[in-house]
Amino acid sequence: MRFITILLLIIVFQGSFFAQWNSNTTANTLVSSALKSQGNIHSVTDDKGGIIMSWDDNRNSSTTSGDIFVQRVSASGNVKWGANGLVVCDNASFQGSSNIIDAGNGSAIITWEDNRAGNYDIYAQKIDSSGNVLWTINGVAICSKTTNQKNPKIVSDNASGAIIVWEDSVNSYWDVYVQKINSSGVTQWTSGGVSICNTVLAQINPKIDIDGLGGAIITWQDKRNGTDYDVYAQRINNSGSVVWTANGLLVCNAVNTQSNPRIEPDGTNGAIIAWVDKRNGIDNNIYAQRINSSGVTQWTNNGLLVCGSTNNQSAIDLKYLGSTGALVTWKDDRAGTGSPAIYTQLVSLAGVNQLTANGLLISNSLKSINPNTVEDGLGGAIVAWQDSLAVGWNITSQRLNASGVIQWQVGGVVVSDATNDQVNVSHISDNNGGAIYVWEDYRNTTDWNIYAHHLFYTGTSVVGINEYFKSTGANSIVYPNPVIEVSQIKLDSKADVLMIYDEFGKLVYIKNDINSESIYINNADFNSGIYFYHISLKNKSQQLNGKFIITK
Repeated sequence: MRFITILLLIIVFQGSFFAQWNSNTTANTLVSSALKSQGNIHSVTDDKGGIIMSWDDNRNSSTTSGDIFVQRVSASGNVKWGANGLVVCDNASFQGSSNIIDAGNGSAIITWEDNRAGNYDIYAQKIDSSGNVLWTINGVAICSKTTNQKNPKIVSDNASGAIIVWEDSVNSYWDVYVQKINSSGVTQWTSGGVSICNTVLAQINPKIDIDGLGGAIITWQDKRNGTDYDVYAQRINNSGSVVWTANGLLVCNAVNTQSNPRIEPDGTNGAIIAWVDKRNGIDNNIYAQRINSSGVTQWTNNGLLVCGSTNNQSAIDLKYLGSTGALVTWKDDRAGTGSPAIYTQLVSLAGVNQLTANGLLISNSLKSINPNTVEDGLGGAIVAWQDSLAVGWNITSQRLNASGVIQWQVGGVVVSDATNDQVNVSHISDNNGGAIYVWEDYRNTTDWNIYAHHLFYTGTSVVGINEYFKSTGANSIVYPNPVIEVSQIKLDSKADVLMIYDEFGKLVYIKNDINSESIYINNADFNSGIYFYHISLKNKSQQLNGKFIITK
């Protein structure tokens, strides 16, 4: 067993900056306050109870160029990869439209569009759990042609690599192409990417998700009919061969335009797809379809009506919840007063709407837009959105269980209501019914920065160790406990002697002359189990006892 690490608070531990969670929704936790603006945030789990996020960053540039940055915040709310983030690509040309996926073991793969060759190509980079860049500096080329490629989307290949889809202008109109890259940064399929659809006219706005067999299913909006957009889909296998009809399987070709498709796996190697639909010729509604692994549609021809309420429904999001089906969430203008709201519907795997007809209202502010949905780790979902009670935008969230029943207070729980605007929230599940949120924040009135917040499964804000220690008046606490990664024993005075015992009473560690008010416990230094500590305080005739739990 390696020795426990003991450090002063002022010393940086493993590159961490101890910002910690702040339960005050007007303060939150600062992630990046670099000069100029940071935006287009996407996030994934760090596999240890924390979050990894990527964003487009202008700190080194003018308005015509940008870079890609990434940051990790631990389960304790500590910023791990240096102040204001770690650079992924800072080539002198423009990089933007970044996206990120979890690549396993705390690593992540980021993709973006890149203008370094004088036209837009697609690049990617991999970061390990310590923030080390694993592939070529400034990224490896996923697709590099003399024409433009843009709008990359990414999913894991379930083997520490990724599958990336994009819009490609190689045939004059926008088409859909895809490429797989392995864990070492080597592309696996045809140079320049595999054509998913290169038929006549424009194919745009592709979305991608796993097929459960090492491949992926892709959906997009398609104008091959020459009049308006329809929705198509295609499956590609692990070897890079398309499985369904050449140039895509028709999902919906109802009259007028179908747009903005979203896709989720259906749990049996197929997919659920939802989209915005104007077939009534008056306003936009929400439809959905399920396709099995063989490319056969499972629900009503041209899709199940999810919401056909008056006025427009748009900005949809979709999340598969398991056996109960998929949750479809959207911005809804049915009130017709310039006061959009957030509605949701649970669609069963058999294609039956489970909640109130035309959806369940989950917001109650003056204006609510831009919903995002994640699983909550307990079979349900957590939705986050932008809210406005008067002037400016805030971030609000609501949790629903597996049956679509609201779990938090009516109208949602405030994530951030700092001054000025908070927008474009991205969040992940903490796998215990709560979520970690990151967003673009204009509270400094000068440029857009990045802040974060953590809600428990109860909808209450997670409290950082310093805040908790001060509020409870405790002599010593271990936070977080159980020890997921690194925890801190916080004291009200400097320690002199520390002794740690296992659950059988065996002394496993002793340290004298500590001279510190903080002791850090690393999960990797212990086996799973319950441990008890005994601390003698320096210059005090006082002894403290406590315990902590190690889980692997």
